[in-house]
Amino acid sequence: MTHFVWILCIIMIFMQGGFARLFYEIKHILDSKPDAMLLNAGDDFQGTYWFTLLKDKVMSKFINMLPNDAHTLGNHEFDDGVAGLVPYLEALRDPVLVANIDTSLEPTLNGLYKPHVVLERKGRKIAIIGVTTPDTKMLSNPEGVRFLDPAPIVKKEAQLLTDQGVDIIIVLSHCGLYVDKAMAKTVGENVDIIVGGHTHSLLWNGTAPSHEVVAGTYPEYEEADNKPGHKVLVVTASAFSKYLGYIGVDFDGNGDIVSFEAQPVFLNRSIPEDPEIKEALKPYMEKINEIVKEVVGNTSEDLSLNACSYGECALGDIIVDSFLDKAKQKNPTNSTSFSYIMKKMIRTDIKKGDITTGDIMNVQPFASVIWSYKIQGKYVKEALEESTRRSDLQASMPQVAGLKLTINTTSKEITVLVKKGDEWIPLEDDEEYQFTTPKYIKQQFEPLNANAKDISLVGIDFEIVKDYVKKITPINPLLDGRLTVIS
Repeated sequence: MTHFVWILCIIMIFMQGGFARLFYEIKHILDSKPDAMLLNAGDDFQGTYWFTLLKDKVMSKFINMLPNDAHTLGNHEFDDGVAGLVPYLEALRDPVLVANIDTSLEPTLNGLYKPHVVLERKGRKIAIIGVTTPDTKMLSNPEGVRFLDPAPIVKKEAQLLTDQGVDIIIVLSHCGLYVDKAMAKTVGENVDIIVGGHTHSLLWNGTAPSHEVVAGTYPEYEEADNKPGHKVLVVTASAFSKYLGYIGVDFDGNGDIVSFEAQPVFLNRSIPEDPEIKEALKPYMEKINEIVKEVVGNTSEDLSLNACSYGECALGDIIVDSFLDKAKQKNPTNSTSFSYIMKKMIRTDIKKGDITTGDIMNVQPFASVIWSYKIQGKYVKEALEESTRRSDLQASMPQVAGLKLTINTTSKEITVLVKKGDEWIPLEDDEEYQFTTPKYIKQQFEPLNANAKDISLVGIDFEIVKDYVKKITPINPLLDGRLTVIS
C-alpha cells in the first residue's frame, strides 16, 4: 500500500507575491489536500519594510496565521542578535527545528527549538530535521551561538529516526541548494526529501514565469553514495515569496519513493489575495506607506547598483560618504578618518527623480548597525586585501570614503592612500586611524575584529543615508577617482 505526502514550502515572506496572496494559495491547496504539510525554510526576518519598521511582533502575528508544521531558522533571524530572536521564537506557535546549532553560551535560546519533529499523516510517521547555514556566523549576528557542519548532523539524526522506525524523513534546510545536493549525495541514505532555502535558487521545469535564472529542474535529485539506487529529492523555490514550493510524493510501505508530482506555484496577480488577511494587514500598510513614501531628496541621474560590482559607483560613494560624515559629527577626532562597505551590502538601484525613504530602505534593507573605531593601518589593509582576494570580488567589491584604493585583480595587490592636509600619502602600518564600517564588516574580518579599539555607535545604515541625502540634495552624481580597478 502506498502513501502520498504533499508538501508546501515557503521561502521568505512579505515580499513580491504578498502575504495575502500566499495565504490564499496555501488555504486553497489545503482545502483539497488537508493532509499536506507546510514547511517554512527560514529568513522571515529582514529585507522588507515590514521587519525593518515593525520587527518581530508583527512577523510572528502573521506567520502564526499560517498552519505551519515546522520552521527552520535562516541566517537573517539572527540579524538583531539573540535578544531580537528570542521573543520571536517564544511567540511562534509551531515547532522551530535546528539540529546543527549549539546554544550553550546563549541559554535564553534553550528550549525554543528542537533538532527534529515526528508528525503523523494517515497513520504514517514522517520526521522533519532542521538545519541552517554555518555561514550565519559571518553573515549575521548570532553572538555566542555555535554552528556545526550540517552534513554529519543530518546523518546522525536521520539514523536515529530510522532506528526508531520512522521511514519517511525530510530535511528542512537553510543551507543553500549546493549544500543540500551535497548532503543528499553524501549523507542521504536515510533521507527522502530536502526542502531548502538560503541561496534564492529557483528550480523550475521549463522557462521561469518570473524570467529569472533557473538553477535546475523541480525537483533535483541525487543518488545517495551509501545506498545505491536511493534517490533523494531536493526542492527549493526562489525567494521573497514569489513562489510557493509544491511537491507530492508517493511512498510505498517501506518508505521508498514510488513517484512524485511537483511544480512550484508562481504567486502572480492571477492568484487572488485573501480578503481577511488583506484587511488585517491594512492598518500596518497605512503606517508603513506613510513612512516609506516620504520624499527626502532627488537625483539628476540613476544611481546604479550594477556599477558597484566593477569599481567606484555613485551610489556606493553616497553611502560611505554618509557614514563618514555622521561619524565625524558624532565622534570628532584628530585622526585621519575613512569608511568602507562591500558591494553586496547595497541591494538595489535608485532611479532618477525623487528619492523616498522607501528607496533608501530598499538600498539598505537590513537596518545594519554602523560602528566607528580606532585601528592601526596594517589591519585595515589586511581586511581590504582579504575582501579583494575573494572569488566573489564583484559581490565584495569595496566602496570607500576618505581613501584612494587601487586594486589589481591579476596580481591581487592593492594600494591604499589616505589624505593628510592636501596630500594623498600611503596608509601607514603602525599609525592609528578612525575607521567607520557596518558592525557586520568588523565582525567578519578577523584583523578588524581582534584589533579595533574605542568602538562607538554611529547609527543605523538607512537612517544615516537618509539624513545625508537630505543634506546633499539635489544630487548630481560624479565619481572622484577614489577607487581604481586594474584588470
